[in-house]
Amino acid sequence: MSGTMSREDRRKKKELDEARKAGELPPEQDEDGNLINPHIPEFMAKAPWYLNASEKSGLKHQKKFKEEHTRTYDGLHATFKRGQKGAQAKVFRKGACKNCGALTHKTNECVERPRKVGAWKTGKDIAADEVMPGELKLTYDGKRDRYNGYDPSMHRRTVEKFAVAEVERKKRKQAERDARYAAGAAEGDGKADGGAGAGGGVDASSAGADERAADAAGSAAGGAGGGP
Repeated sequence: MSGTMSREDRRKKKELDEARKAGELPPEQDEDGNLINPHIPEFMAKAPWYLNASEKSGLKHQKKFKEEHTRTYDGLHATFKRGQKGAQAKVFRKGACKNCGALTHKTNECVERPRKVGAWKTGKDIAADEVMPGELKLTYDGKRDRYNGYDPSMHRRTVEKFAVAEVERKKRKQAERDARYAAGAAEGDGKADGGAGAGGGVDASSAGADERAADAAGSAAGGAGGGP
């Protein structure tokens, strides 16, 4: 076989590798002129047969593939709009979703309620097509990024809504407190008026009792004086 080496060739290659490792000879160079570390094992420096690489050793097959074998994806800030509708057809089109009639997704990907009779039979109520993101090349995670295209300023609406609700809650709570305070004050005033009326009655009864006692004492004194 042409790929096999004789015993003498293997011996010479081994001596050459040992001399390069010892620094007696300069390191080997790859196709691009880069120096190859002589301490790299052969199974790493030699390209595998399925890459159709040259017989010359090197690490080029591990560092970078050919351009047609590499994939480039859009960055983190490449955004697309979700949930927006485009044109709406009036008749069913070939290749559209059999359930709703939209042309931008398949039947098994439809998110609308399954119809009793699909749009491909009735030809009525055709759903509008979705706005597709265009020529974006997104990774697996990029396609499923829920915050893609999200504007942080949109959160201000939520904050303002909850702030208004909090103000209204405080107003209502303060009104309930005022109502309870007013009811308690009115009840206290009623009790005070009732106590004052009861005290006046006691004074009147005690005055009448004093008058009757004075009359009885006067009559007794008069009777005693007229007797002798």
